[in-house]
Amino acid sequence: MLHRVRPAPEAGPRAHRRRAAVAAALLAAGIGLAAGCSRGPSASAERDRMAVELTDVLRREALQVPDETRRERLVTGLIQLRDLLVKPPLLKATEPAPGGPELPEPAGGSAPAPEWATLFAPKSLVIGFFTRSRNFDDVPGDDGLEVRLQPLDQFGDPTKAVGSYRIEVFAYRTHTGEPRGGRLGHWFVSVLDAETNRRYYDPVDRTYVFPLVWDRPIEPGTPVIVQATYYPPGGFTEKLFAQRLIRISEASEEEAAGAEEPAPATE
Repeated sequence: MLHRVRPAPEAGPRAHRRRAAVAAALLAAGIGLAAGCSRGPSASAERDRMAVELTDVLRREALQVPDETRRERLVTGLIQLRDLLVKPPLLKATEPAPGGPELPEPAGGSAPAPEWATLFAPKSLVIGFFTRSRNFDDVPGDDGLEVRLQPLDQFGDPTKAVGSYRIEVFAYRTHTGEPRGGRLGHWFVSVLDAETNRRYYDPVDRTYVFPLVWDRPIEPGTPVIVQATYYPPGGFTEKLFAQRLIRISEASEEEAAGAEEPAPATE
């Protein structure tokens, strides 16, 4: 079942002014990050870490915008801002993920598809900006991930992609050539028909949204690497890879307050 983020009720003028002030201050900080940080390895890593934290705050502010059209424009702008701040991307896929599913060959063997059939086929994969940890039950603390995957065609535009998706979560290691540590989670999701496309595709930000519950909890505040692999249903294209560094969210004030309230007495 797809879990969507519901916008908060319409806020008053004071709340809108506060959000505007926060966004302006954070944007100024982002410009400072982009222009003022040196290119040395340690300074660059610190800049990228600060950029991730900055955009996480902006993301929470954007989710409170009640108007759907404005919210979509703001989301697009935040994606561009994050890409501006974090160059090159924090993490690049350096090797195929092992253990992928064995998929059948298309009819006619491995013959290439005609050009018109692949004109808008996926050529790259992006892990969406709003990929984050989520709380899927009433118990305080996040118990899974909401992973947003956006296939792009050869023109760089979002497209739908039938196939299988493998999603992995790794511990994040610093001061090493291989930032991926031990694997903390592993899921396969198949999107092979119209029903599953409708179930997982979000037309607002044009991503596939996968709500994934993990087997064991991850400490709040922990940085982790989300890695996604796309497997096409036939032999027309090769696998696609993407990675993103995120941080497991802390419990919200509402969740913490709810956890502290005594349970109601029962007869």
